Amino acid sequence: MEWYCKSTGTAGPDASWGAKLMLEDGLFESVKPDAIFAMHVMPGPSGQLSWRSGATTAASDMLNITVTGHQGHGGMPWNTIDPVVASAQIINGVQTVVSRKANLTRSPAVVTIGSIHGGSGPNIVPESVAMSGTIRTYDQDVRDKLRDDLTLSAEKIAESAGATAEVSIEPMYSTTINDAELTASMAPVLERAADGKVATAELPGAAEDFSFFAQQAPGLYVFLGVTPDGQDPATAAPNHNPEFFVDESALVVGSRAMAMMAVNFLAAENE
Repeated sequence: MEWYCKSTGTAGPDASWGAKLMLEDGLFESVKPDAIFAMHVMPGPSGQLSWRSGATTAASDMLNITVTGHQGHGGMPWNTIDPVVASAQIINGVQTVVSRKANLTRSPAVVTIGSIHGGSGPNIVPESVAMSGTIRTYDQDVRDKLRDDLTLSAEKIAESAGATAEVSIEPMYSTTINDAELTASMAPVLERAADGKVATAELPGAAEDFSFFAQQAPGLYVFLGVTPDGQDPATAAPNHNPEFFVDESALVVGSRAMAMMAVNFLAAENE
């Protein structure tokens, strides 16, 4: 999914899409649900349902860093301030922020630099380099501290090279939180829907705009395995891959689970 503002076509904290845009358009203003359920297909044994209480999918922040130095000839780097070298050090440095400063015993965290652009020729030190990446966390305190530590690290590494780093960290998705009480009440329902073929979901690195819905009402986000029998889910192509394949017979389990959760929740509400 791309994160772009509907009106301007630009990414940023004011961008709206999916669930966020639906809420801004007044989705729950007239009728607010008492609970909300969602399901996502994933590699896994066909027809298996998996879920977990609490943090379920990651918060996602967009990281942008522009390193500015002083352009010059590649054969005389002493007359330049090289933003390429500084950028390489920053890329290594942001991984150190995760491994040395993030409390990984409290909650996982991931920082990935996915793109880097700079330079126009092999013998030219460019004026600047731009890079972008993603930050994934599951705990708000870890998320806040990581933002501060990443900014400080990038700025100081650039400064040590005589360059400057402009850091922008833009919140995109919140952590999807499965409501503990709702999750516990729906566990036996999901076990019946899957004929006992259930598991505790692992924490994925993916983010989900269902998180915005789950901030408005108690939510439960469930994963449905769709890897055909006889194929190892660990080696199956992941979602958002051209080789991703869905065993459609698993969708019967998914449909049954969604219907049963709705019926059982409504029945409990009316007791």
